[in-house]
Amino acid sequence: MPASSPVSAPKQVVRAAFFDVGNVLLRFSSRRVLAKIACAVKRHPIKLARYLASDVGERIERGEIGGEALYEIFRRQLGYRGSFAQFRELWCDHFTLDRGSHALMKAAAERVPTYLLSNTNALHFDHIRKRYAFPHQVRGAVLSHEVGLRKPDPEIYRRALALSGTRAGETVFIDDLKPNVDAARDLGMIAIRYRGAEDLRRRFQDLGLA
Repeated sequence: MPASSPVSAPKQVVRAAFFDVGNVLLRFSSRRVLAKIACAVKRHPIKLARYLASDVGERIERGEIGGEALYEIFRRQLGYRGSFAQFRELWCDHFTLDRGSHALMKAAAERVPTYLLSNTNALHFDHIRKRYAFPHQVRGAVLSHEVGLRKPDPEIYRRALALSGTRAGETVFIDDLKPNVDAARDLGMIAIRYRGAEDLRRRFQDLGLA
């Protein structure tokens, strides 16, 4: 009796995709950014990093501290002496488009509704929206400063699923940070840690997104 052929596992059905922004669609070096800002305020980069990693950093990304308020904090607490326009450029002008991931985002958007899901702040996202095309190539976005929640809080992923109207198991999420990926996976999402465009391309091919 002939041996039966192996049955391949059914491919996951994907109905929506969410992309992180920082170090997925846009590359930047935290070390270089800190060094540049630390030089402007005459502080050691490690001390500045600790300051921004404190409650202040969380409040910035939750939208509790807006652009002008942040400028005042830097001016009064850190001794920044430039104008608001100079501060905005210092704070924002350090991104470079990742062309590989952007191409994959566009490919995914041709197949399923595609969105952004990012921890960010108003100054950054205003800058990004003006300079780059991808915010205008997606169906919508869940942004930490607009919803008052930050990844890896499970609630921000629930907001994303509510926006897409999809179940967790049929929704792809791409992020560069392990805690954010783990939190999405815990909710049942198809969570992918971004390790470069070629790796993501292979993952997307398996999912029928590229």
